[in-house]
Amino acid sequence: MSKKWKIFGLQSDIEWYDVKTKLKQFARRITYSFLMRELICLILSLYMKLVYVSSKKIFVNYKIIFEAANNRVPLIVTFWHNRLMMIPFATKEPKRLFPGYNFMTLASRHGDGHFVGRVMEKLGLISIYGSSQGGRKSSRGIDLKSFRKIFEGLKNGYSLGLTPDGPRGPNQKINGEIVNIARISGAGILAMSYSSSRFKQLNTWDKFRIPLPFGTLCFYFDDKPLYVSRNASTQEMERIKIVAEERMNFVQEESLKLTK
Repeated sequence: MSKKWKIFGLQSDIEWYDVKTKLKQFARRITYSFLMRELICLILSLYMKLVYVSSKKIFVNYKIIFEAANNRVPLIVTFWHNRLMMIPFATKEPKRLFPGYNFMTLASRHGDGHFVGRVMEKLGLISIYGSSQGGRKSSRGIDLKSFRKIFEGLKNGYSLGLTPDGPRGPNQKINGEIVNIARISGAGILAMSYSSSRFKQLNTWDKFRIPLPFGTLCFYFDDKPLYVSRNASTQEMERIKIVAEERMNFVQEESLKLTK
């Protein structure tokens, strides 16, 4: 039920609901302005660096990324959305040792996705901005232009990082085009995760975890990628999707064990 409100003791004809709406719109415009967005992304990237530098680090099956970088073998590295935050640091050492190697991520062109993309760029990754405008709903906002960039990168031996349950879930369920991208490109699907011994869990759809400084970080890669035959049937692609989910849950649980 809407209600009137008072300014300096005088009754106003403006509905309080309208005032709140205008304030939210104003706050959103400020937050998404270029300068404020850049400032927020800078602060986030600096915080992430602090967490990484101040934490003890454990890497499991890390050599698989070095081998892929050295041999220019394209990989689709998958991790659940709630473990997105520290993933860029898993690419730091391979990128340093193999300058021709790079790591791509997919982000939304709109809303919070743009913040994620800019933070990834500040940490040295390539952000590919998908767009829901003109794109297919079944691809969850990946338009044809973004697909071309993805396949060009994979062809050059880059890795692609994806959260297959993003951007809105369902939580820890693969959706979208991940298996199809692997089939067409020939890239392997490699599950990975990270966990932190100290974190703050948010009350979001994915129970997003923000790691805290001075803890232990464990980056856990699966021991081998999954490959999809170019002639794979619908049933085979569905089977691979189920296996990929199982592997993603496995590496997440294993990374958790090593930070307890």
